[in-house]
Amino acid sequence: MAGKKFPLAVGVVAVIAAGAWFGANYYAKTQVEEKLNAYLVENDMQNNVTWGALDASILGSASLHDVKVVRKDDPAKFLTIKNVKVNDLQTGSDDKKVDFSFSGLADETGNSPFSAALKEKAGQLGYDSLPLLDGRVRGTLNEKQDTSDYDITLNQPEVGNFNVVLKADKIVGLINTVRTREKELQSNPLLLISALSPVTIRELNIKFDDAGLMPRVVKVQQGVAPVDGNPTAQQKEAFEARLAKSESDCRQQAPTLGIADAEGVCTAVSRFMKNEARSLNVQASPNPPLQLMTFVMQTQMGNPQGILKAVQQLNLKITN
Repeated sequence: MAGKKFPLAVGVVAVIAAGAWFGANYYAKTQVEEKLNAYLVENDMQNNVTWGALDASILGSASLHDVKVVRKDDPAKFLTIKNVKVNDLQTGSDDKKVDFSFSGLADETGNSPFSAALKEKAGQLGYDSLPLLDGRVRGTLNEKQDTSDYDITLNQPEVGNFNVVLKADKIVGLINTVRTREKELQSNPLLLISALSPVTIRELNIKFDDAGLMPRVVKVQQGVAPVDGNPTAQQKEAFEARLAKSESDCRQQAPTLGIADAEGVCTAVSRFMKNEARSLNVQASPNPPLQLMTFVMQTQMGNPQGILKAVQQLNLKITN
C-alpha cells in the first residue's frame, strides 16, 4: 500500500510545485508590468511605448516582444524592436537604475537606423541593406546626490560596435526640464541651454570596434570598389602617402590644441584609418570635472588660449 502511495505523493508534490512556479512567474510578470508602467509614466512615455507580449520569471529576468516606440512630435516616425530584455529596473526613489538589452531594432522603414545614418554614403560603401540593430542601455541616477552614469552599446553587424560611457553630475535639472517642458523646448531652445549650464562631465569614453566598415572605407579612399575592389600598387602608395601626410600634420597641430600625447594620439588615429587596428577608443577624464557649457563657450569663441585650456582640461587620450 505504501508503495502505491509514494508515486501518488510525488505526483501531488509535482503538481503543487508546478502551480507554485507558474503562480510565482505570473506574480513576477505583474510586478514587472507595474514597474514598466511606472517608469513610462515617470518619463511621460506611457502613450508612446507598446509591446505585444511580456515574459517574466521569479529568477528576475523579463522580456518584452514586438515593442514599438513612437516619437511624440511625429507619430509617423517610430522604432520597432523584436525583443527587449529587462535586466534591471528601479524607479520611484532617489536611486534609479535601468538596464535594457535589445535585439532586432528597426526604424519605420523596417531597416536598421544606421541605414538612414549612412544615407548616400551607404551606396558608396557598398551597403545595399544592413542587419537590424542590437544593443544595451544601462544607466544609474542618484537624484539626491545629483550624479549619474550611463553606458550605451550599439552593435551593428557589418559596420561596427559602438560603446559610449558617460559619467555626469548636476544633471537632474536637465532631465526634469526634458520630461516636463517638452513643448516649451521646441519653441525656446534657450531653455535647453539654461538646463545644460550646470551639467558637469566626470568621464566620457567613446569606443568603436570595427565589424566591416573600415576595409570598405580604405578601398574607397584607394579609388576602387568598396567590397571586391583590387587597388593597384600605385593606388596603395598614393593612399599611404596621404595618410602619412595627415599623420605628420596631426603631430604638428595637436600640441597647439592642448593634446598632450600628440604622437600616441596621431599614431592611433592613423592606424585605425589604415585598417591596421580594429578599434579606436577616445577617453576624456576631465580634471577638474568639466562644466559642459563652459567648455562649449571656450571652444566656440575662437580664442586659441581658450581652446587650449578647454582641451587640456579634457585630459584626452586616443588609443587602439
